[in-house]
Amino acid sequence: MNKILIIAFIPVFVFSQDVVIKQLSDNINTNNAEINFIQINDSSALFTVVRQVNNTLESNIYTAELVGGNWKRKKFAEYNSKNFNTANISFLDSKKIFLSICNKEMQECKIVFYDQNKNSRFNDIKSLSSESFFNTQAYVCKHGSQSVLYFSSDRKGGFGGLDIWLLVIDSNGNFGIPINAGSNINSLSDEITPFYNEYNRMMYFSSNKKNGIGGFDVYRAEGSLNRWKRAENVESINSNKDDLYLTFYDENTGFFSSNRDGSKFINEEYCCNDIFSFKYLNKRLDTIKQLSGIQSLLPLSLYFHNDEPDSNTMSRTTKKTYKEAYISYFKMQSEYERQNPNTNKFFEPVLQKNFNTLNKLLDMLFFDITNGSNVELLIKGYASPLYSLSYNQNLSQRRILSFKNYLMQYNNGILKEYIYSKKLKITELPFGESNASHKVSDDSNDQKNSVYSIEAMLERKIEIVKVILQD
Repeated sequence: MNKILIIAFIPVFVFSQDVVIKQLSDNINTNNAEINFIQINDSSALFTVVRQVNNTLESNIYTAELVGGNWKRKKFAEYNSKNFNTANISFLDSKKIFLSICNKEMQECKIVFYDQNKNSRFNDIKSLSSESFFNTQAYVCKHGSQSVLYFSSDRKGGFGGLDIWLLVIDSNGNFGIPINAGSNINSLSDEITPFYNEYNRMMYFSSNKKNGIGGFDVYRAEGSLNRWKRAENVESINSNKDDLYLTFYDENTGFFSSNRDGSKFINEEYCCNDIFSFKYLNKRLDTIKQLSGIQSLLPLSLYFHNDEPDSNTMSRTTKKTYKEAYISYFKMQSEYERQNPNTNKFFEPVLQKNFNTLNKLLDMLFFDITNGSNVELLIKGYASPLYSLSYNQNLSQRRILSFKNYLMQYNNGILKEYIYSKKLKITELPFGESNASHKVSDDSNDQKNSVYSIEAMLERKIEIVKVILQD
């Protein structure tokens, strides 16, 4: 079972192969997609940000500085263009830089290079640019004295979908013809985001082929050029979502991009990738005791749409999880803003932020439990005064149960055994409308105030009031 720990408020994942995975901070990760994070020295890195602007995708390269062990706020890099979208930067040396460029519609993409010795920008690679195939995600490296450009392409002669291909670069900087990396790398599915690790002489790439853990998985294979041993799944890194753009900085550390649980998003969960770091350990991290600092996140309110979950019922039970209730609520943002423009101050700053905080809190709970603590959650349930007292009490009970259901399913059920063994206990007190603000309308014919007002929205919630830790 994968173990998830929290140290100093940073998500930390510890796997059986002694790998620690951390999600980078908000200075790097946003609600957009962050990919292809490459640390180029002890203090700086480059990566790509893809965002949607006026229904059009826009891609640019950013730089970030590492100061005191923390990545500072990203800055626009010098390798961008007003005329193209740029992405996927890679360095042969300090003078020759490769990247992908696409037109503003993101329809025509190609791999180019920038040669600082010649003070030129965006030079074409003739053996690639003369054809209409999709060529992207260049990574350039050396095998001994030989320079090689690996890339992903749907060109003819492959095994299906996108394959990993290569070009040999001679000592004069001339590019050879494209060569397929072979059947031990490529499959009928898509193989993308190649990276060659010089420390263990392995190619790392991602594929969505059958029998993976889920989505795109990271694979690795030993060899070079088109002579590779059969690729194996890097299970210590992969999740049931998309994991790609893995790079190493040194022998034990590196980065990858993923839309796994906890990644940031705006309207659609798992839409967008965040950057995660990884580190292979010689000593297990879970032998080290730390305080999670969970009390700093409390009290935490989790909000619901009117009469949810399971509307129009006196039942005290539900099969829905809070995550399902949250997603369906978030998707109603446009309707709420149509009814009340002020609600734009609620969905991202309150609803989404609190859901993300909940996941951080649950990671902290897991850390405390696996370090020997028994944990008790004290939870209050609330409802707006739109319905009868008895109805609202049952509604509050359903809301608390949806939270319990989410606990059981969270991160592939890592908390389930602790709930069954009572190391994690939930103490609940449904309040119905008895604590609802008198400012909230109880008139069902006045939905603008009884449903769509900020005051009513803030009443429809459960609240994690306190966490009690006992050794």
